Amino acid sequence: MFALATIARGKGSVAALRVDQRFWPIAASARAASIAGLEGALIDLFADWPRTWPRLKRLARAIELGKVPRRVAVDVLQASVQTPLQFPRKAYCVGANYADHLEEMNAAHLIKKVPGVPPFFFMRPPSSNIVGPGKTVHIPPGCNNFDWEAEMVVVFGKGGRNIAPRDALDHIAGYTLGIDFTARDLLVAPGSFFKFNFTLGKCQDTTGPVGPTIVPKAFVDGEDLVFSLSVNGVRKQHTSTAKMIYSLAEQIAGVSRAIAIEPGDVMFTGSPAGVGMPRGERLKPGDRVNVSNDAIGAMEVVIQAPRK
Repeated sequence: MFALATIARGKGSVAALRVDQRFWPIAASARAASIAGLEGALIDLFADWPRTWPRLKRLARAIELGKVPRRVAVDVLQASVQTPLQFPRKAYCVGANYADHLEEMNAAHLIKKVPGVPPFFFMRPPSSNIVGPGKTVHIPPGCNNFDWEAEMVVVFGKGGRNIAPRDALDHIAGYTLGIDFTARDLLVAPGSFFKFNFTLGKCQDTTGPVGPTIVPKAFVDGEDLVFSLSVNGVRKQHTSTAKMIYSLAEQIAGVSRAIAIEPGDVMFTGSPAGVGMPRGERLKPGDRVNVSNDAIGAMEVVIQAPRK
């Protein structure tokens, strides 16, 4: 098994392959193994995923066979991992997708599927909202109730619109993790004609970290992927995507009815129970939030004060 990531290299960043506890810069490793067509950033590789995938498998095999010099690689513990995709064109976010989360938010009456009605979703602005691990997440200005929501994130390798549920999983390239940080007090707007403001509540700058790696779908079961979230070392959320209300196929079909999916796009798939609001817990500067899965790895962010 291997995973994909973006790591710091010199003054910039490069796409890398995680193999045997090392990150191997893809372009340099491919040149050493005489494999063409693997230049560019990860977003470029996902743009031509049907051709990229077999080349990556060849490269991973070459690395395992010792055909790429070890001096090319960086130890996982020494690598500075950044957000894998810099940046996806679009980031879809499916909401209200775990029954236990709806129950803890006193919204159990919403635990149902309406025939012909797609799941609720909104969209994040990737270039300013999506970040990677580290001291990257800033509490939005004016927010006094900053909360966490762990999510499994789909990465698309094939585009399309009006995708049929039976074909939907064919459009997935791999899976990663994300945290849907939420400004609870800015999300709800009781005095406004529109009672919720998802832009202020969930789409502000730096509040959508994604990472640390992308694992191709051949290696993990996205329909039963276990993930967890902890705050300052205390586990708050733990679930499997098998517990989602809307399946991956239903989510992809629903999203693509409204907006065309493009290769390299990502889709947050909803958060389980265990968020802070029902327990009266909220994040403050310095708090460490960690989301993890055995195959994908662990991504930790350190909450920062609002930007001035």
